[in-house]
Amino acid sequence: FSIAAGFGNVHGVYKPGNVKLHPELLDKHQKYVKDQEKLSEEKPVFLVFHGGSGSSKKEYLDAISYG
Repeated sequence: FSIAAGFGNVHGVYKPGNVKLHPELLDKHQKYVKDQEKLSEEKPVFLVFHGGSGSSKKEYLDAISYG
């Protein structure tokens, strides 16, 4: 299944630095679902990244790496 998980993301146009994302929360979401559902997949959830205006390239790459 897919979820649009909050991790500090907002909608709108913001200058870089005005929005602090926490992509590491996406990794925690994946681990939580895996543990709760007793799944073998490392990334059992398809995550939707939206509301990332002003994010750095590293923040995008980190978020994408978490699924």
